[in-house]
Amino acid sequence: MSAVNGGDLHHPAVDAVLATAAGLVGMEVVFVAGLTDDEFAFVRVHGQMPGVEEGRRLPRSDSLCDRMLAGAPASTADAEKEPAYADVPARTAFGITSYVGVPVRGHDGAVIGTLCGVDRGRVAVRDDVLPVLAALAGVVSAHVNGADHAVVRRTATGWHVGTDTEDDLLAAMVLADLLSGDLPPTTRPPRSEQAGSEVEQLQVAVSQLQHALVARVTVEQAIGVLAERQHLAPRTAFERLRKAARSRGKKVYDVARLVVASVNDPTVPLPPELAPRRG
Repeated sequence: MSAVNGGDLHHPAVDAVLATAAGLVGMEVVFVAGLTDDEFAFVRVHGQMPGVEEGRRLPRSDSLCDRMLAGAPASTADAEKEPAYADVPARTAFGITSYVGVPVRGHDGAVIGTLCGVDRGRVAVRDDVLPVLAALAGVVSAHVNGADHAVVRRTATGWHVGTDTEDDLLAAMVLADLLSGDLPPTTRPPRSEQAGSEVEQLQVAVSQLQHALVARVTVEQAIGVLAERQHLAPRTAFERLRKAARSRGKKVYDVARLVVASVNDPTVPLPPELAPRRG
């Protein structure tokens, strides 16, 4: 089994994933961990907790993530009294009371890491947060070891990590870019806030992810237009679209809308590098 130790895990999209996950779970620390058969490592860390730092390694069997992957509850607000977590060395070492985790998978479906949250206080995580965390873990997968096949798909039953084609990789890249550009950093809510505020925060975060998923459709349509219009590979078309947007201080989605609109209305103003080629 390979660990989450490659790829661009310092990409802004991964930062957005961690910030979004932090807003969803409301815990002190959210992190991406790498796992091998024997070892656990903190690869990316959002937030602060004594001892939880990027690069720190533990025996895999000492981690809460190992227990979660072995079938323990995906979340708990009282790890000390949860039989599956009570005797985990990391729980006592870091003073962890609350935990939530979902797997990060490689292109072959094997677990290579986790996306997790921990807190020294009692923080309950709603059940409907877990599939959203799983979708965010899919974005992390898209940046691991090149992740040539890891993608996030939305189906009638929710968000899913899947595998397959270059088109899927492009879809994951588009979603990751939208997350990094459109989702503002979120912060841990004060403990004095009431449950209603936490629910509202969850609703906002889910709404933002849904917006990114919907916006992805328009961006992918624009990529198709540019690919045909300028005889480009889809990946090249996406990079050109993104470069044109960023050089003008605009969001990719807003420029993509103009590209799509220009198909039926040639008077729509476009950046010169995105306009139809003449001759």
